[in-house]
Amino acid sequence: MSALYSHMALNPLYLNYFGWNSLSLGTALSKIPALFSSLYLCIVKSSKLKPFILLGSVIALASCSSTPEQVAPVKQAPVVKPAPLVEEEVEVVKIEKPLSGADFIEQAGQQQGSEQQWQLLEAAKAHLQQGETEQAQAISRVLAQQAAPEIQQANLLPFLQGLIAAGEHEDIEKFSRQYSLSSFRDEDKAAYLQSLAEYQSSRREPDQAVKTYLQLLALQPEQTAVQSALWQQLGMLTPDQLDSLSSSTDAVTQGWAKLLQLHQQFLGNSPAFTQAITDWQQQYATLPSLQQLPAEITQLSAVDAFSPQTIAVLLPFSSNFRQHAEAIQQGILAASANQQARLIFIDSQTDTAALQQQLVAEQVDFVIGPLLREQVDAISQQADWTIPTLFLNGKTDLVQQSADKFYFSLSVEDEAHQMAMLFKQKKYKQPVLMASRNPLSQRMAEQFSRDWRQITGKEPETYWFVDQAGMESTIKQLLETAASEQRIREISQLAGENVKAEPHSRQDIDAIYLLADPAQTRLLKPYIDVSVAPTKTTVPVYASSRSHQKSAEFTDRRDLQGLTFTEMPWMLTARQQQEFRQQFEQLFPQQDETLQRLFAMGYDAYHLVYRLKQQQQFPALRYQGLTGDLTLSTSGQVQRQLTWGKYSKDGLLTPRTP
Repeated sequence: MSALYSHMALNPLYLNYFGWNSLSLGTALSKIPALFSSLYLCIVKSSKLKPFILLGSVIALASCSSTPEQVAPVKQAPVVKPAPLVEEEVEVVKIEKPLSGADFIEQAGQQQGSEQQWQLLEAAKAHLQQGETEQAQAISRVLAQQAAPEIQQANLLPFLQGLIAAGEHEDIEKFSRQYSLSSFRDEDKAAYLQSLAEYQSSRREPDQAVKTYLQLLALQPEQTAVQSALWQQLGMLTPDQLDSLSSSTDAVTQGWAKLLQLHQQFLGNSPAFTQAITDWQQQYATLPSLQQLPAEITQLSAVDAFSPQTIAVLLPFSSNFRQHAEAIQQGILAASANQQARLIFIDSQTDTAALQQQLVAEQVDFVIGPLLREQVDAISQQADWTIPTLFLNGKTDLVQQSADKFYFSLSVEDEAHQMAMLFKQKKYKQPVLMASRNPLSQRMAEQFSRDWRQITGKEPETYWFVDQAGMESTIKQLLETAASEQRIREISQLAGENVKAEPHSRQDIDAIYLLADPAQTRLLKPYIDVSVAPTKTTVPVYASSRSHQKSAEFTDRRDLQGLTFTEMPWMLTARQQQEFRQQFEQLFPQQDETLQRLFAMGYDAYHLVYRLKQQQQFPALRYQGLTGDLTLSTSGQVQRQLTWGKYSKDGLLTPRTP
């Protein structure tokens, strides 16, 4: 029974259940003792109705008080009091304890009308301060329905803060659609925007958080804490989102976006950056000057970049990975064509002790590599390895963080994470993961599942296949078309004739994330399209770069139409890279696509050397490379944001947002 009442306490419909909608709040509160007096003792310790039950009890006790009978006094013998002891005067400082939610509820029981409602509002605020979210929400929901208009407006802020504290995401979305900044009292507007921006930041929604912080800055233009928070969220925007802000018609929005773009564009080039900032301040005179901005913004321009005179590149030239090593070498040489640093290429198969001696002898002040996992682990765990190093592989949990050790790999986990964030942005509820059973797909599936659990609290629906024979049965299983076909056969048998009917597929799937190689994808994508019932809109299918084959872009156009996938810009030939790509294809015609990707990795690795210091100070800074938009995590791992590719009847497109 207590569970039923607890549910009613948090559900707005419970007001209708008790017939309170037609009553005033005061009348509703007076009904509480009668409704709950018999249940109070058994459920008060756990029920979410505790604040209302307590208030009802207070009201009941107050109404039952009466004057006690007069009793005749009893004569007593005089008492001789001892002389008081002389003591030093002690000053007593009384520390007033803040009133609790229960205290305010008790006071509300002694009030009527609007005074009672104001006390309840204070009770909701106190419960929030005490971390008693359920009690605060219960009171706020009652006030939202029954209080006077001015109290309902004052209740908006604690109501929202209670929803945020409870993690009621769907209710927060409804609240945001119903109320805007103008709905709040003037004295609550800043707190509302602060609470909303912090919530959006925690939900990894930087585009929304930036807009909210900009509104807050309009109210509090001199608040450096707000400027710092805005700067952090700006740095988390994708390049497309940042470009969109920089073209805004609002001068303040445009100015902040341009400031970040200047930092990214002139990273490591102090003279050019200084001139660009001077021009920026003249163009956006209403914004704070650079000297008035928070330290993390002003100090960024003063960070000295790595400026090595001699760079050693450690690659496995004498191993089975020689071709891979040479492709990375070619990328590094292409990137260093107009640079002054001296490059030394060393075989990483060399003994570690001999390798260190050679680096010292050559006066190396920066290292790129090695590439192979066991070599990366061995060197990165050496305490006496003091040369700043960009390893060409991922960081493992065994390696302790170091200020001058960085890690860059073509991580497949980055692609899976990016896809999970897209599904969150599109508000997908029921995506399906379909993957070939191999180590790479396993890693991507695990990363996507981790992200999806964090976003929704539940596991994504996952299906595996081993070979081509299992693909058809896997699709029928996930779309449930096999069950529909069986029902058609059963009806035909009952009818005694062949019933003509189209098999029906599931209607609840939002999207399919396909982890497969190019050949598997060419077979699976058309089969998925024809397996979806004609009564349902086509289910969008997404894939990773493993599904893309640059050499087959034209021939695959029809079979893969509608497929959206992640890919490094180098393999999609963005407009700004077309001339460079043409030069590359003349030098390396018909090069294997794996080696093309490693060429791009080497190219980006060289350019990262001159940006790592600044990205270490401000991890959200991006370098737009051939392998993607590159940021640096606090652990020193380079993370990639890839480009979107999409097959259409007009060819391969690269949409900003799919």
